[in-house]
Amino acid sequence: MVRLLILAMLTNSALSGQSEPAPPVALRKDHREVRHGATVIDEYYWLREKSNPEVVQYLEAENAYTAAMTKDLQPFADALYKEMLGRVKETDLSVPVRRGQWSYYSRTEQGKQYPIQCRRKGEGSEEILLDINALADGKKFVGMGAFMVSDDQNLLAYTADFTGFRQYRLHVKDLRTGELLPDTAERVTSSQWAADNRTIFFTTEDDVTKRSDKLWRHVLGASASQLVYNEKDELYDIEITKSRDKKYLFLNIEAKDTTEARYLKADQPGGQFAVFVPREKGHRYYPDHRENLFYIRTNKQA
Repeated sequence: MVRLLILAMLTNSALSGQSEPAPPVALRKDHREVRHGATVIDEYYWLREKSNPEVVQYLEAENAYTAAMTKDLQPFADALYKEMLGRVKETDLSVPVRRGQWSYYSRTEQGKQYPIQCRRKGEGSEEILLDINALADGKKFVGMGAFMVSDDQNLLAYTADFTGFRQYRLHVKDLRTGELLPDTAERVTSSQWAADNRTIFFTTEDDVTKRSDKLWRHVLGASASQLVYNEKDELYDIEITKSRDKKYLFLNIEAKDTTEARYLKADQPGGQFAVFVPREKGHRYYPDHRENLFYIRTNKQA
């Protein structure tokens, strides 16, 4: 339907003799890289520079051209948006999840773009843990990543991206006082609490490739985080997770067809991660733990 309308608009414009705006043309700039022994020429490499004023100017020209060529579709787009919005329940509540005496849930309010994360103890009053709408105030964008409450349910660790490029920053909030703690980290891709309720493990990504490659240990109040693991193989990404019974932390190391897991008791955060099963080309496995037993999903001989 949209394609037909665009074609009709272009046809009518041509028949009426109206002049159409010229599409912007990106400049070609010589750029050469040697990859695996071969020279690669990319004349549009400069468009990767997001903060370059020339790039911004070109993108704005593209947007202006698109707006001009599709302006006749705007009433249809507005009507379609209103119809879609009319079918959405803007004020809604998620199914609560019980953790101890607390029930955790999120809710949305009409006219607000982002959810509100809440909890309630028994039949008591609601406690707002994080209002993402307030977090987004004054910003063009906010994207939420991790959202984790410590085992004693006194601290909240969450990650937020304000750039739109999935570059998440770690924050820690004291739920007893509402205070944001000074403990932060940049470009965080995954994170988990240890059982002591004061140690956070988190992974970070490479600035250029965005590959998750480093695992860090951070004790609240410490001036710096400790590097625990660095994955050198560019085929692998890493992620920190926790067993469902919260007894173990897992460092998952994964390529397209191969995995390796390392584990550490959650109540011994100062210890070293041990290799569960060494990586073997083509072997994918995923461990979990419950009542003194490890359970492993594996494709070996499967």
